[in-house]
Amino acid sequence: MDRAQIREAFMRQQIEAIQKAINKIEAPLKPKHSRTIIVGTHKEKSSGIFWHTIGRVQLEKHPVLTWKFCHMVHKLLRDGYRKVPEETYKFAGRFQQLAQFWKHLNTSGYGPCIETYCKLLQDRVVFHNKYPVVPGKLELNESQLKTLEGDLDNLFEMTIDMLDQMENLMTLQDKVFEMLHFLRWNSMVPQGQCMLAPLILIILDASKFYDYLVKMIFKLHSQVPPDALEGHRSRFYEIFRRTKKFLEEAGNMQYFKFLVSIPNLPSSPPNFLQQSDLESYRTPHAYLRSEGSDEQEGELLNLEDEVPVQQQPSPVQQIDQREEQLIALQRAVEDERFAKERLIQEARSRIEQYENRLIQMQGEFDHSKRENEENKEELTRLKNELALRDASRIQSDDSRVKEAELKANSAEERFLKMKGPIFKKDLETSEKLKLDKEAELLAQNRKLEESQREMARVLAQGEENSGQVDEMRTQLAKSDVELEDLRRSLEHLREQNERQLVQNGENVEKERFAVELTVSKSSADGIVKMFENCEEDLQNATSITYPPHLAQSAMSNVLELLSSEKLAKIQSIKENVTSGHCLAQILSASASAAYTANIQNYEEVNEKCKQIIQIAKLTFAEENAEKRARNLENLRADCGKLNGLLIGLPLQTDIDKDAVGTELEQEMRRMDEAIRRAVQEIENIQRKARENSDGIRLEVNESILANCQQLMSVIMQLVIASRELQTEIVAAGKAGNSPAEFYKRNHQWTEGLLSAAKAVGVAARVLVESADGVVTGKGKFEHLIVAAQEIAASTAQLFVSSRVKADKDSAKLQALSIASKAVNQNTAQVVAAVKSGKTTLNDEDSLDFSYLTLHEAKKEEMESQVRMLELEQELNNERAKLAALRKQHYHMAQLVANKEEESQ
Repeated sequence: MDRAQIREAFMRQQIEAIQKAINKIEAPLKPKHSRTIIVGTHKEKSSGIFWHTIGRVQLEKHPVLTWKFCHMVHKLLRDGYRKVPEETYKFAGRFQQLAQFWKHLNTSGYGPCIETYCKLLQDRVVFHNKYPVVPGKLELNESQLKTLEGDLDNLFEMTIDMLDQMENLMTLQDKVFEMLHFLRWNSMVPQGQCMLAPLILIILDASKFYDYLVKMIFKLHSQVPPDALEGHRSRFYEIFRRTKKFLEEAGNMQYFKFLVSIPNLPSSPPNFLQQSDLESYRTPHAYLRSEGSDEQEGELLNLEDEVPVQQQPSPVQQIDQREEQLIALQRAVEDERFAKERLIQEARSRIEQYENRLIQMQGEFDHSKRENEENKEELTRLKNELALRDASRIQSDDSRVKEAELKANSAEERFLKMKGPIFKKDLETSEKLKLDKEAELLAQNRKLEESQREMARVLAQGEENSGQVDEMRTQLAKSDVELEDLRRSLEHLREQNERQLVQNGENVEKERFAVELTVSKSSADGIVKMFENCEEDLQNATSITYPPHLAQSAMSNVLELLSSEKLAKIQSIKENVTSGHCLAQILSASASAAYTANIQNYEEVNEKCKQIIQIAKLTFAEENAEKRARNLENLRADCGKLNGLLIGLPLQTDIDKDAVGTELEQEMRRMDEAIRRAVQEIENIQRKARENSDGIRLEVNESILANCQQLMSVIMQLVIASRELQTEIVAAGKAGNSPAEFYKRNHQWTEGLLSAAKAVGVAARVLVESADGVVTGKGKFEHLIVAAQEIAASTAQLFVSSRVKADKDSAKLQALSIASKAVNQNTAQVVAAVKSGKTTLNDEDSLDFSYLTLHEAKKEEMESQVRMLELEQELNNERAKLAALRKQHYHMAQLVANKEEESQ
């Protein structure tokens, strides 16, 4: 196997491991997959393959994908190649983007945990970028630690950053345990293990940060006044408390015992004001236990075989699996294409290198050739100059000798005494000049010889370069042949992959169509079930108050939904479910609205709703397109008739239009008085409860009454905001007339407010009575829950009625909306407090059966089963009694209405 094939196999192995590790299955990361990815970063000396593959994964698609991605990045920061933190810093913005996306999505409880984990990773890579000396595994030796402690300013700032890191770690574990408690998961189910798995890394990181913080803060106290470090100490003590609690909770969980050694922190934090405490300090050591083989770990922690039947994958999940298979195939094709393109690019690069080298060698050969010619020209010039110098020297010597002889003869007599010295001097000069010329000639000869040797060397080099050029041309030809083979191989693979992709696409399309058909049938069954539930709800329509104008508006929206042509197709799951759900809701609301408007119109509307339910069940259960279209036409026609009946509902009540404004003012004052009275009575109940109860019972009563008191306070705020908004509406709409004229002209709106005010007053009284019954032990917790929900519904009716005519940009409308949300939140708090109190008291009153013998325990068990059957029978009898009472109430209401008509 050549190097390219080894590289290709390595990349394929890495991509496959990443795809298997980061999936939608709610189970922890498998060690073999994460280990393969981590080892790959060391072989590659980079995490580029991981981030390149992750870039094509849509992490926003599923929360488990993002959760496992964060866990894998955390593992890479700790155990990956040393440059992983530096490379991960480039993707800090990606963590912030994921945190913002999952911030408001609490899907399966992962939303807040993912937000916290992404913030932790973002701060972690920023920390490593700020302090490059700290490795991802947080292992510093003594010399490195002393180097960091050498700079006082750096030490001061680094301890603050480490405290921030510890707070991030503790916040994440708080979120995880909070979600586990909320979802009622434990550490021995795959879902719980999936959420708990990252806490193993939290334990390892927390032990390291804790150790460095203790040593660094002691070092700071030895150099800085204690008052300047008050903030460090207070933050550390809070971190110590949270860390100790976390390690104790983790140590009690079976899941962590097999995977990590959890250290124990001392009972009290170190006293930084006494340097002697540093000598008794012991470093907490947390380390991973041997994981063993993947098979052993699967036997120990994999409980997927124990998942109940109701947790088996649904058809929608099967579709997701097939989509994942299709995506995996497409990725494989893309990876293959990427590898081939890379091979082509390498071949092109080599060819370009050969061509550049050839051009370079040709240039060198031309340069050597020019130098050789220049040397030849220089040699010829030197030979000519040497010949000219020899000739001129000989001629010059002859003329000088003759001139000397003439001078000697002419001056022989006059300068007889000077003849000897002068002649001697000229002779010496001539000899010296001759020697200089001979030396210059020897130098020129040596230079000529060197030029000849250089020319021979250049010629030899040129011949050698010519051989290299020929060799390069041969290699270039071979490369062209290899490139052509690669191109043919690439085309063949591309055609083969395209055929495979088309075939797989056809198979997936067939499977998708079959799954869509199955899902459509399942959704049709669900829609039919909704209409069956709606048919049962119609029996309770007389016990619900619903404004007729809201029913008319909702019915108009349903008619628009039913006009869609997509409903004729059973595969249009979204449109069918939406239309079915809205239609089922409006049918029960229509019957209630008819009964609210006038009992005489109830029977006709109720019968029409029953007819529509029967037609709707046939329509949405029909699989034949033609029959489904005909049924849809009948359904639209009947819904249109029902809409006409709703429009024709009488909008006038037994209240005089002229007196409706006065009646509203009186009822609003009575409502205010009822709420104030309820607040005072709750305070009295609370005072009596403190006198007559103690212990857990007192804590439960205090919690319930405090939440009831808070609920009544926000209801009072909502009533005040409602009155202010009503005043604004009347002032804006009376147009110069009196408020009485405005109320008379808008009597329907006024009557809605009047009805809501009456409901709030009655509900406030019921809430006080229920709270008193719970505190004294004479009432039931369920009564108080129903009373709280009823008063919330009444205030919601008041809120809806008040905002009908309000300006959408009104500040008073905004204040009313805020008050309404506060009522809903406090209602939820009351319900939660009641349920929590009930659970607490039940736990307090739980029986101890340890004293029973085997025979007595069996007898108690049989008696308990008998009592349970008796209670079930009583429940069925009570339900039958309730149905009979509702029927009698409806009958008596009709009699009263008939008598009123006869009297008129």
